[in-house]
Amino acid sequence: MRRRHGAGMTVMTIEECQKLDTPLRQDLELLDYEVRTIVDRIRSEARDGGADDATFVKASTTVLLSIAAGLLARAAEDEQAPFDATSFAAGAGHAARWAAQRRLRYFVAGEA
Repeated sequence: MRRRHGAGMTVMTIEECQKLDTPLRQDLELLDYEVRTIVDRIRSEARDGGADDATFVKASTTVLLSIAAGLLARAAEDEQAPFDATSFAAGAGHAARWAAQRRLRYFVAGEA
């Protein structure tokens, strides 16, 4: 494994991920599908069990962000690079804006 002393561990934008070569791109698409499937199942079970849906969504978003931050922090340790919290926050903001725009495009196209 390559060690990059001094270079911060940063996140990629959605557009950068979309440009990745196969099979990595396919692996990321599978990850996206699997996580969405698990979240949808647990959300449905929580609603069926009487949990407040808005609370579940807000809390599960925090859990998913925590998992992502932990993943990046572990990769930074493996690379002996600093964890770049600013990059993480910027990446989360970029992903949120991308998701909102994507949702709007689907809504306008009648697919939402």
